Amino acid sequence: MQKVLIFAAGAAAGFVLGTRSGRQTYEKMRHQSLELWHNPTVQEKVSEATETVKDKAPQVQHKVGELAKKATHRGADTSATGAPTNGVSLEDAAGRTPTDPPTVTSTSPTEGKHTQSPN
Repeated sequence: MQKVLIFAAGAAAGFVLGTRSGRQTYEKMRHQSLELWHNPTVQEKVSEATETVKDKAPQVQHKVGELAKKATHRGADTSATGAPTNGVSLEDAAGRTPTDPPTVTSTSPTEGKHTQSPN
């Protein structure tokens, strides 16, 4: 039990001391970062970077739009099953034109069922 109390006291002291020095270190780093941010040279570079981004944004938007169209078009060429079609549409492979309606065959509920005789 004595070991547990010593450990708890040490942990509590470490926490208090660590918190004080940790807070001081944090405040020092925060102060230095604010000084750096408000430095005129840094602000000049930030302004230059902002202007560059504003100038290039329409070009990037156009390029991304083209790539999205290509990706969408490429995605539309693949079949739903993921099987390669080798550039042949499913309609062509089936021997019909895209405007032809698919042929639907219906079967009666009893057609194709086998009855099993009881043994």
